[in-house]
Amino acid sequence: MAGEPILIVDDTPVNLKLTRILLVNEGYKVLTAASAEEALELLRGYQPRLVLADIQLPGIDGLEMTRRIKQDERTRDTLVVALTAFAMKGDEQRAIEAGCDGYLVKPIDTRSFGGKIRELLDSRPAPPVTAGPTSAERETMAMDEMQTLQRRFLTEGEASARRMLLELDGPFQAAEAARTVHQWIGTGGLLGFSEIARLAREVETLLHERPVDSAQLRETLGGLVLAFNSSD
Repeated sequence: MAGEPILIVDDTPVNLKLTRILLVNEGYKVLTAASAEEALELLRGYQPRLVLADIQLPGIDGLEMTRRIKQDERTRDTLVVALTAFAMKGDEQRAIEAGCDGYLVKPIDTRSFGGKIRELLDSRPAPPVTAGPTSAERETMAMDEMQTLQRRFLTEGEASARRMLLELDGPFQAAEAARTVHQWIGTGGLLGFSEIARLAREVETLLHERPVDSAQLRETLGGLVLAFNSSD
């Protein structure tokens, strides 16, 4: 049923916008929040049928937010789907135990994403809603927004990767770099840049190793710079 309300919660702006594009293109009414705190505040006056929540949110994480949603009488029937860019053993079980109704690993498969959301929504009865834009109108708007997001991701990503390379010769902020490349894994895949997502995952793995292999890290970051530059 078109027009159903959905809330997306993700602290990565590009992921937030892209997921919104995918859902708006399917005909849903979408609100977004950049943190669990913002989402919980929105839910005091907004009743979505489904919440898509990144697990690794700053402050209150996605699982704790889910527990609060399910414990609140006003929102306990809201469907919650967990999203994560780095699935580890036990993550899905923890999501289910927190009350999540579904679990998706980033990068999202844009071809099947709409179908999975539709299946979840169809599993629960819904009130009637008013019609939104036509399919052709939604497709045109989504394509324009997608191209804008892709250009921004490549431009900002290349600049960040080059900065990381330069910082290897001085004080290197490994924790900050790890957060950035973690976001690139999900965003790169969502935007169709599979090579960027693959290299970002390699960099993330290298950053978690002790000791860090500086030579391999430099080489892989260099590959990321080239991938960002050549994907335009």
